[in-house]
Amino acid sequence: MAWFRRMLLALPFAIAAALNVLMLNADRLHLRREHVAGLGFLFGTPWVWLLDRGWAPDYHHHRMQLLFGYAIILWIPALLYSSCLWFLLRGLAQVGNIGRPPAN
Repeated sequence: MAWFRRMLLALPFAIAAALNVLMLNADRLHLRREHVAGLGFLFGTPWVWLLDRGWAPDYHHHRMQLLFGYAIILWIPALLYSSCLWFLLRGLAQVGNIGRPPAN
């Protein structure tokens, strides 16, 4: 069961990595860039209220702006998804241990 929890916690990062690769290679794979970008925004949509606070600086270096954009759109939501799943699994473990006697 421990491997299932680890895989479940790593799943948001795997999705973010796959979307990141798709976004970077959309032209080479002949995909519509707007559709792939929409998938990235769909991934981060539940966290948009938290991420859209205007704290993103305006970088003049193109690569730095791309990296910061990917962090906001993909990697920070992946961290938040994984954290929520961890808290959920931790809470379920606590609920499951309520009736058990403490281990000595």
